[in-house]
Amino acid sequence: MVIDSLHINVGDKIQISRIENSKINHSSQVLDILNEKEYVIAGPIRRSTIVHISINSIIEITYYKENKGKFVFKAIVTEKIEKGIYKLVIKRIGDIKRIQDRNYFRLELSLKVVKRFETKENGVNTILVETCKTKDISGGGVRLFSNYKHELHDKLFLTIYIDNKELDFLGEVVRVIDSSGNEYKYEIGVKFADVISTEREIIIKYIFEQQRELRKKGLI
Repeated sequence: MVIDSLHINVGDKIQISRIENSKINHSSQVLDILNEKEYVIAGPIRRSTIVHISINSIIEITYYKENKGKFVFKAIVTEKIEKGIYKLVIKRIGDIKRIQDRNYFRLELSLKVVKRFETKENGVNTILVETCKTKDISGGGVRLFSNYKHELHDKLFLTIYIDNKELDFLGEVVRVIDSSGNEYKYEIGVKFADVISTEREIIIKYIFEQQRELRKKGLI
């Protein structure tokens, strides 16, 4: 499926892989957009060492668009700049295609979630229980509104209520920002860990059903 309208933007995080070795991905970022098909990106660095990619090399660029999914296109390296910040100039040589990864699609949806977090206060282990709401959800994780300021890597136990079902998940906090709303102070991103496949499938099926309804109404 070709999605020509979903181009990368300046500041977007991307993954680079060489065609001859697509199993190795290098993190990068879009630094500038020269035209519809040409971009300046940060040259990949691995363990403080520059990863050399030759001019005329064919590479794949993979990136994620929030609420849209994961996308990929092929590009050719047309210029390499090693003075100062290591940069590559690349030119897209193929269509932008959606990667059919069901875990990546996030649906904005408000669901009830009961969050449990074990902490230590005055030397005593305490379980903090809070009823939260989701901002969005995918097969791989969830964004929650919360009044407790978590730290990165906090381990949470979540009960998510979907279609009269109670789904239990272990999760790890991967993002914490201030909320712009009035009801909750924080917005936290949680990545699911040790997910039972049947429970993940329930979430994915529910997301697809909601998508169908939204499409029928012309909302997406």
